[in-house]
Amino acid sequence: MKIEDLLKRFQWEQIPNSTGRFTLSPSEKSLSVEALIESEEIEIKQYPSANPEEVIHVVKLEDGGLISYQRKDNKYIHTLNSESMFKRKQWELGIISFSPRQMPEEHQD
Repeated sequence: MKIEDLLKRFQWEQIPNSTGRFTLSPSEKSLSVEALIESEEIEIKQYPSANPEEVIHVVKLEDGGLISYQRKDNKYIHTLNSESMFKRKQWELGIISFSPRQMPEEHQD
């Protein structure tokens, strides 16, 4: 599954002042991660949040990823991220332990 697949199926808005990051329309905040992905083949990982009122769901896509914040009332904030923004956001959340800025450039063959 690619970012484009989700962009076509749901109403996303670009996050202001960011390139490659989108948030799902607030009118769709009751949609679960499973409802967005609609695939049992794609792994959904869960992580604790610094905010005890939420759980973080992370889904790796072919060209980026989905990071969703589930609140205790079962409402979600879904963010769709390009590859570089997906890595950076995971690092900011403490999910991965290295800075994307320290990663070597990907070489095209």
